This record gives sequence, C-alpha cells and structure tokens, in this order.
Amino acid sequence: MRLSGEKVTKQPLDTNYIDTRLKDLSYEHASHLVRMRYGDTNDNEKDVSIVFRNCFSANFNTWLEGMKGTIPKNPGDLDYFFHEITIEDIEINGVLLYKCSMIIPMMDCQITCVTIEINY
Repeated sequence: MRLSGEKVTKQPLDTNYIDTRLKDLSYEHASHLVRMRYGDTNDNEKDVSIVFRNCFSANFNTWLEGMKGTIPKNPGDLDYFFHEITIEDIEINGVLLYKCSMIIPMMDCQITCVTIEINY
C-alpha cells in the first residue's frame, strides 16, 4: 500500500532531523536511485538513511548567495545541516510519484521518484 506524501513526510519529522548533519548524498544514474544519510555529528549509531527509488529526476543545487562568515572555496569545504523536508504526491501521465523538496543550507534538493524508503 502506498503511503501519502504527508505520511511519508511525517517519518523523517519523527527523527528530529532539524539541524542534523547530512553525512552522505549520492545519485546513481544507472539504477535511478538517490541515497542519503543524516544524523548526529559525533554519533553514527543513530543515523537515518532515506532511499529514493525509481527517480525520474534528481536536482541538487549548492549555492553561496547570502552566505556570511567564512566563505568556502569549494563545496566540499561545507558541512550541510537539515532545515526542511517536504514530500508531496504528484501524478504525471497517470504515474503516481513523490516530489521531495529539501532545504539543506547551502543546498537545495528536489527529487521526483516512485518510492521512498526510510531506515532508522
């Protein structure tokens, strides 16, 4: 049974993800899969992973606009911390999809996929 986008959004909300560190984010084009892992900066035991399967689109945008303090010279110099995740139901040409939008300053992400799996 397919959960609504609202119910899927509630699952990461229950993990108290706000201001947790993004530890891994990868896109595998051949398998149309996005994997992400987040959790406490000093503890890997309580990490949460989210797997987006059968992705029709995955967009990642790292930005510097509006940044204050020490400005990194490369995107790899940044640590990313979650601020918001929303998952909504959309239908395109009769295909039911999830549209996931994430704000992880200094990055925006949008993923459109068929299934989302959250592992605690």
